Amino acid sequence: MPSPIAHSVSGYVLTRLPIVKNIIPSRLWPITPAAALYSLFVANSPDLDFLGQLLTGLQLHRGPSHSLLAALIVSGLLAWLVHRYRPQSSYGNLFSFTFGLYGSHLLLDLFTAGGRGIPLLWPLSSQYFQSPFALFPGVHYSRGLWDNSHLIFIGAELLYSLILLSGLQIWKARADHQVSR
Repeated sequence: MPSPIAHSVSGYVLTRLPIVKNIIPSRLWPITPAAALYSLFVANSPDLDFLGQLLTGLQLHRGPSHSLLAALIVSGLLAWLVHRYRPQSSYGNLFSFTFGLYGSHLLLDLFTAGGRGIPLLWPLSSQYFQSPFALFPGVHYSRGLWDNSHLIFIGAELLYSLILLSGLQIWKARADHQVSR
């Protein structure tokens, strides 16, 4: 499964896309520290289910928090909360932006080797979904924290992050070039 690093890079890149300028209020662009923290929080929030697992001992990770229903509920609540304290922000834009950030987490987890997948359609279906090909190798926690096999996982995450960040730079350069014409 992707670590918080890959989820955070994805959230950051989504926040920095030129198209997001139309969603985020102009006074928050370029991204303020508060908006950056919001993006990082939302992009990683489905994994907060590990807290319940730590407290109860039940297998909760990659459970209902990794579903589209959770994405809709969390996006609706967070967009409402931000809109309530910043009424000049469009609720619809905030909802779309938040849903995209939350959804990026689900998408990355779909493309992970190992495990059982994610319950994307919970509670309508108990089926777990997983891509037939993986972008991220599985992590073998049973081998200990410092096992050499984790280097493959770290390498895959670094490569993913570099590709995403490079793609963002290229897109921004092209968008800036078109504006300057």
